[in-house]
Amino acid sequence: MNQSTAHTRDEKGEWRPDVPVPISPLNHWPPRPIALARWLGAYPGYIWPSNLLCLLVTIAVWLWATPELASMKTFEAWWVAVLFVRNLALFLFMFGGIHLLLYVYKKQGNDLRFTLKPFAKDNARFKFRNQLHDNVFRTLAYALPIFTALEAVSYWGFANGHFGFMPFGDNMLTFWTWTIVMAFSVPLIHSVHFYLIHRLLHVRILYRTVHVYHHHNIEVSPWSGLAMHPLEILLYFSSVALQWLLAVHPFNALLQLTLAAYYAALAHSGFDKVQLGPVKIDAGSFYHYLHHKHFECNYGGSVIAMDNWFGSMHDGTDEARAKIRERARAMRANQG
Repeated sequence: MNQSTAHTRDEKGEWRPDVPVPISPLNHWPPRPIALARWLGAYPGYIWPSNLLCLLVTIAVWLWATPELASMKTFEAWWVAVLFVRNLALFLFMFGGIHLLLYVYKKQGNDLRFTLKPFAKDNARFKFRNQLHDNVFRTLAYALPIFTALEAVSYWGFANGHFGFMPFGDNMLTFWTWTIVMAFSVPLIHSVHFYLIHRLLHVRILYRTVHVYHHHNIEVSPWSGLAMHPLEILLYFSSVALQWLLAVHPFNALLQLTLAAYYAALAHSGFDKVQLGPVKIDAGSFYHYLHHKHFECNYGGSVIAMDNWFGSMHDGTDEARAKIRERARAMRANQG
């Protein structure tokens, strides 16, 4: 994006990237091996900086803030409490930290911010009639316990041999190779899983009873990421079940959960990019921001752009906007 456009806003005070939302080379057909290889090692790209940063944080959490796996063969209050307190600190750092950076201390000002509209106050749709307070409550009262419970079940299952069914035996080379492969597959698993459960949540009965609480957030902030109904939170984090089946190391389950929380914060940052010291992270949030604005588009993400396959992708252009509006009209006509 041309930096000179970062400050340019329309008459409504909204800013948009000056190019269509890009999708990853994984979606090119026929395949483009050179473009794919460049993307894997590029800055920004698949690995660096966003996913690598999440990986490094998760490694630190696993090594220095997680009880020994052998001690988690039986459920005991002490180690579940350790996970809960550690996860509380992680959530405050992840969601609260990005919110403080962007909206309290305003380290980026309004550069690359999609809208200048304030968060809702005195609005009956939100608990406490306040969007930010509602979002913080839902994240800490609902998402935090569910995240911790799924993590605890993961460790208990791996400790007792109930999870991890790959037949590697005592071959440590194969064991660690597979563990690394699964670690770098986490964003791909998340991408496909998120699209599927998100489409499910847009089925009318689930939307009206469950998903609507998340869509109360039109102007979004990091705390909006997990501001959901408890059932939606459980569905969102249920991608960890694939690690129960495919992984051989419980670290991969922790990474799957952590990345889902991390992506939720970034995708709802309200900014196109987030500056963390010298590192500028491509939040990928314009893709999801368009979903909050237009509802029936961009159910997934841009890594594996399943919306592009099924005709629900909005890339930010006027042509895509017209297409999505026509698609929404057709869906309403079919429903009613």
